[in-house]
Amino acid sequence: MSRFITNLSLRTKISALMTLLVLAAVSALSLLSIQRERANFQRELAEQADLFLEVTSLTLRDPLYRLELDEIRDLATTVSDNPDITRLVIYDHNGKILVDSSNPTLQFSQQIDPLGSQLLNLRQGEIYRNWLLDEYIFGQPVILGNQVIGAVAGGMSTRPLDEKIQTITTQGILLALLTLLIGSILTIALARYITIPLNDLSRVAARLSDGDLSARVQIKSQDEIGRLAQAFNEMADGLQEREWLRDMFGRFVSQEVAEAIRAGQVKLEGENRVVSVLFCDIRDFTDFSERHSPQEVVAMLNEYLPLVVQSAQKYGGMVNKFGGDSTLIIYGAPHEIKDSAYQAVMTALEIRDQLRSFNQLRQIRGEVPLRVGVGINTGVALAGAVGPRERQEYTVVGNTVNLAARIDGLNKQYPQHDILISESTYQALREHQNKFDMLSLGKIYIRGKAEPVEIWSVIGRK
Repeated sequence: MSRFITNLSLRTKISALMTLLVLAAVSALSLLSIQRERANFQRELAEQADLFLEVTSLTLRDPLYRLELDEIRDLATTVSDNPDITRLVIYDHNGKILVDSSNPTLQFSQQIDPLGSQLLNLRQGEIYRNWLLDEYIFGQPVILGNQVIGAVAGGMSTRPLDEKIQTITTQGILLALLTLLIGSILTIALARYITIPLNDLSRVAARLSDGDLSARVQIKSQDEIGRLAQAFNEMADGLQEREWLRDMFGRFVSQEVAEAIRAGQVKLEGENRVVSVLFCDIRDFTDFSERHSPQEVVAMLNEYLPLVVQSAQKYGGMVNKFGGDSTLIIYGAPHEIKDSAYQAVMTALEIRDQLRSFNQLRQIRGEVPLRVGVGINTGVALAGAVGPRERQEYTVVGNTVNLAARIDGLNKQYPQHDILISESTYQALREHQNKFDMLSLGKIYIRGKAEPVEIWSVIGRK
């Protein structure tokens, strides 16, 4: 039952509650009116009965004392013609019925009537009263001097009361229907006034949950519902502003760093991490820029760089920064990555595959194909926020990063090789080494390094 009620709409609940209140109010008023009319009627009927007993007792004293039966019978006949009197019973001093107007054949009864006997035992001034279903019975003894010479009982119909109650009940029902009709119209109007703004609020909340942060509720009043709508719109404004900041934050900071910062997983003051660093740039980019307009260069980069970003994200890399045509991708910061060297090499091969498809498109359009070089190094680097407090950037610094950049530059000396890795990256591949076809280029002296570094070329997958 409770589940059924909770599943009802707010409009239905309000309408049902108001209907019940109206019915309860009208029913209570009708019941009180019936009780008041019943009490008034019984009081008036009792007063009439008392007056009837007083007059009848005075009239019966002499006939009863002398037992003048004809006079008593005439009195009973006269009373029976009164429509308000349903019966008149006259008893002798023994409680036997002398005359009963409701039963003319019953005269001079030889048996003592229980009611007559009861009336004879009443004290002077005391009246017998009995309210039956459709009749009011009353009676008292007839006293002459100090002697009880008989008794008289009468009956009055309560049908006028029943008719009045029936009228009140009918009026109550008509009043209830009229009140219910008017109340229903007002209740529906009130329910609509309350539920329509709430339904609008619910629909706008659903749009917000679906990502439409521009949705707003129209404020139609200044009451509690209007203030609720205003508070909701202010909340939506805050959500839209935070989403805008998040979007702008994600444009200038990688999504991985943004999520890590929000989760409190980044030590902005810096920490040493084992990372694999991948540098990627376009060969002969300077010559390309000189032969094309700035708009053409930007258009090419906007097509090329998404390929690099998608390849990095496919293997868990963090695109840390762009430098014109070059891209720095980090594996192992801000989150630790298992087999970072393997993920970096797979990214380089993915970039090669994506570039091959991109160059086919460029050739169809009559544009010059691009050549890309990749350099990868693995080692310990310092990861953290770099720069003044007003403009900090999360990145990695150290010899590991510098060597990766130098290895990327070696592609110019070895144009036939486009993916070069260091000896440390080669060793970090461990069990994954046999998955790739690689060629050692020997130990090469690199600027900034006192000792030569063995460099490997990744030919492809086996």
